[in-house]
Amino acid sequence: MKEEEVDINNALREKVEVVAGRKMCGPRDFAYLSMRILDKTKHYVSESTLKRFWGYLGEKRKTKPFRFTLDALAQYVGHIDFKSFEENYKQPGAIQSDFILSPSLQTALLQQGDRIMLMWHPDRRVTIEYEGMGLFKVKESLNSKLSVDDTFFCEQIVDGEPLILRCLIHENNPPINYVCGRINGVKFKQI
Repeated sequence: MKEEEVDINNALREKVEVVAGRKMCGPRDFAYLSMRILDKTKHYVSESTLKRFWGYLGEKRKTKPFRFTLDALAQYVGHIDFKSFEENYKQPGAIQSDFILSPSLQTALLQQGDRIMLMWHPDRRVTIEYEGMGLFKVKESLNSKLSVDDTFFCEQIVDGEPLILRCLIHENNPPINYVCGRINGVKFKQI
């Protein structure tokens, strides 16, 4: 295999492990992954095929994967096919659209009074409380431009993605939109 193919395959393995939420270290991991791929893509990739792709059976048994396997793995991580994954790998900054696979919080599922801690780079921490109808109020703010008692609307919080606060009322100023974690995204924790 060419060095570029090895790099892309390594990147695909890493992305699959992130989406699966575990490293592929043993037979149970490959069994789990095989079932998750089937559940998500409706394509069956056997445990032994996955073990060969990961080199779990040793370098001598490691074979060049079939396109079907690469396509199924790429679909599992949110791409249409392996070609789409490969294009994203070669030019990561050029991709303007992609599937979001990170955990998210749908604010419509919250109860009034539920609290969420938002964290973003470098050391911002904001605790917000759900007021209902998509409205939040800032309860605590550490190292952030947001202030206690600011209010805003938000429909969804996606882990690791920028967070847009709509109609932010900041210190009784007119409503404005605000973005948290524009570069590195926002982490959240329900408390």
